[in-house]
Amino acid sequence: MRNKVLKLLALLLSAAFILIGCGSATETSSTADFAAEKVADAGGFDAKLGSFYAEDNSLEDYEEPVGMEAEPAEPVESEPEEYTKERKIVYTSSMSIETKKFDEDIKAIRELVQANGGYYESSSVSGNAEYGGRYASYSARIPANKYQGFMDSLGGIGSVTSCDENVDDITSQYVDVQARLKSLRTKLARLEELEAQAETVEDLLAIEDRINDVQYDLENYTAQLRLYDDKVDYCTVTINVNEVVTYSEVKKDTAWNRFAEAFEDSFDSFVAFLQGLVVALIYILPYAIIAAVILIIVLLITKKKRTARKRKSTSAPSENKKLDIDSSDKKEKTSSEKYTGPNYK
Repeated sequence: MRNKVLKLLALLLSAAFILIGCGSATETSSTADFAAEKVADAGGFDAKLGSFYAEDNSLEDYEEPVGMEAEPAEPVESEPEEYTKERKIVYTSSMSIETKKFDEDIKAIRELVQANGGYYESSSVSGNAEYGGRYASYSARIPANKYQGFMDSLGGIGSVTSCDENVDDITSQYVDVQARLKSLRTKLARLEELEAQAETVEDLLAIEDRINDVQYDLENYTAQLRLYDDKVDYCTVTINVNEVVTYSEVKKDTAWNRFAEAFEDSFDSFVAFLQGLVVALIYILPYAIIAAVILIIVLLITKKKRTARKRKSTSAPSENKKLDIDSSDKKEKTSSEKYTGPNYK
């Protein structure tokens, strides 16, 4: 009886295991079929890529989960025009003027600069009113809109000997700097966004260093752009004023005029040399007088010493001669006393 019960339990357990296995296989098959359907809906498997690829319209039917709706994109505003549309022209000129009325013309030039809204960037004056030949040089900045009128008025002062003008178009350089500034501003905005999203201290420090570099470049290019604006808005005019007695004559370029001009220049150089020589002699005259006095004193002392030596040398032989005479007289006297010759009485 007991063996029958055991066999019955064994049969029941076997049947239970068979039923569980069939259900598992059915579930696995249905799961695989579901996955295959999803893959078929989403696309196929690309053997070259080694992964499933999606068709172009795979995202069309995708719905955002509740609470995860994407925020509507802000309308993109068109950036304002940042590049110049006008030519950037820099005017630089130089004018040389001869004048017989130096003080009056210098004052007139200063008033003309101020009347046109300009200013002196630099100035220098050399020479002396007593001797003439004074010279002045000015560097004036004149607004571009009054530049031509200023040059016309300046030509009426004194006698213009030369006038040079240079026009420089810096439009390409100006636009290039504007483009660099625009690029740097965009880069700075992107770096600031990354800085706000940085999660580690290392990332934050690296982004801040990059921001500092970009800001440095921005400041440099901004300063360069301001320099360009200053050159365009204000023209630079160099004014040279020379005081003369007579204005320079305009002569034809002929051989005779060249010979005459060469002779005049040579004569003027010779006269200038003589004048310089006289001035040099006058300059060293006090030193020459002092040197002459010292030389005279030295010569007198030397002459006095020579005279004393001559007197000493001439007095020494006379004394020796006198001593010789005295010694000879004494010898004669002694010899006469010792002589006892015949005495005729």
